[in-house]
Amino acid sequence: MLDETVLHITDPETLRAMAHPLRQRILIELNVREHARAADLARSLDVPANSISFHLRVLAKHHFIEEAPELARDKRDRVWKPVVERFQVDRNLAGAENAIDPYLRWLRAMFLRDREASGAQDDFHEGTASGAFFTRDEAEQMTAEVFAVMEKWWDRTGAAKRADPDDPERKFYQVLYAVGPRDLAREPIPED
Repeated sequence: MLDETVLHITDPETLRAMAHPLRQRILIELNVREHARAADLARSLDVPANSISFHLRVLAKHHFIEEAPELARDKRDRVWKPVVERFQVDRNLAGAENAIDPYLRWLRAMFLRDREASGAQDDFHEGTASGAFFTRDEAEQMTAEVFAVMEKWWDRTGAAKRADPDDPERKFYQVLYAVGPRDLAREPIPED
């Protein structure tokens, strides 16, 4: 099973390794499958195996994944597994704000898809923005409760994906959760 420790990203090279879109797809797939060969990932992600192999080595160099020789069929067989589920980027690191860019691009695309689909049947997706007046303790308690619900669903859907990794009905759904104080008085108001 995965190590529950958080990988602290404190250098620009590791940040760049994590921020690459294909490497993020590889990490997602490995976290769902728990282990895989380059050929498995190539088939699942529809990317050439040699490209997947290169990106696996980069991820291993930066301690996102490691080889799992105990799962290999023989000495030539290379099986990879994730070693962390989460990472934390040092906010003082140059370019740290870029770590959220893939999530923001996905969020924008999801809302644009709504507008362009104009009622067409598509995969389920939902987005909402809300706010409330919390104390810090209340915000932390709510976050713990949200994470508990998310953990339950990650376990349930992860088990189903591992049982049939190539099930065409089972798609990756991104979940984005953010909570924090917002100083509305200091936000610039766009001109009309």
